[in-house]
Amino acid sequence: MKHLIAAGLVLILSAGSAAAQPVAKCDVTVTFGSYAMGIDRPTFERVDRLLSRDRRIAKSDQQRWGREGEVTICAKARRRADIAPLFYRIKALFPRNPRGPLTLEAGGRKFSAGRAPR
Repeated sequence: MKHLIAAGLVLILSAGSAAAQPVAKCDVTVTFGSYAMGIDRPTFERVDRLLSRDRRIAKSDQQRWGREGEVTICAKARRRADIAPLFYRIKALFPRNPRGPLTLEAGGRKFSAGRAPR
């Protein structure tokens, strides 16, 4: 019985490590929350498109964490000097009244749009 439990644990733990590894350190973090009606999809698509096309981004990944599409994007900049311009470029994509709460963090800067959910 002990061998069966040990084998099961090895199988479970090795399956978790086979998943895509997240970016080690996020230079830019963008979080899309929800007010129980989904995330601000148009803003998400604009930010995702920017991060996938901008040459200042070395790598980015998405961590989904909610039932309504809530997601956090983590991006690694190619150079440290790229972080501040990326922050302001992404911030400009945020609408005044988003469908859900949005948070942007980069290089010690932080910006939030929308009210925090209750």
